[in-house]
Amino acid sequence: MSDASVKKAPAFVCLAVFAVSLALSVFFFLKAGAGRRTVFYFPSYDSAALCTEVRYLPQEPVQGSLALFVDELLLGPMTNRYKKVLSSGTRCEFCFVKGDTAYIGLSRDALVVNSEVKSILAGLDVLKVNIVKNFTNIHTVDVFIDGKSVCEEVFLQLSGSGA
Repeated sequence: MSDASVKKAPAFVCLAVFAVSLALSVFFFLKAGAGRRTVFYFPSYDSAALCTEVRYLPQEPVQGSLALFVDELLLGPMTNRYKKVLSSGTRCEFCFVKGDTAYIGLSRDALVVNSEVKSILAGLDVLKVNIVKNFTNIHTVDVFIDGKSVCEEVFLQLSGSGA
């Protein structure tokens, strides 16, 4: 082996490792795909109509498609002229489907009304529209806030005797 070939060996090994890494990265990227195209609906500061925002979500999320969708919706819009559906800090505590009904449990933070959120009921309507339009097998959405049915919780808040 000549002295020149010994000097070229580390460069060749580095180039080979780089090429294999690049090929594996491209393979796994193409195998995973860009994700499932999902349309979100948000209220707008500029109009009374609901506006759309497209996001690409993983095909098979660990927490389930509906739970991931609700989590993404609660994070709010990426567009700066759209409003959040519910107030900041609202979390999804449980989310499951039984038959054609989705049961969504939200944290108590959903009851906070501020400049970001028009009203709780309007936000819940937008939440329901989003779920029904994106999940065609779901026809009814029952929402719970802090473990209580939304109708019961909103009634208690309006009557001033909240628990």
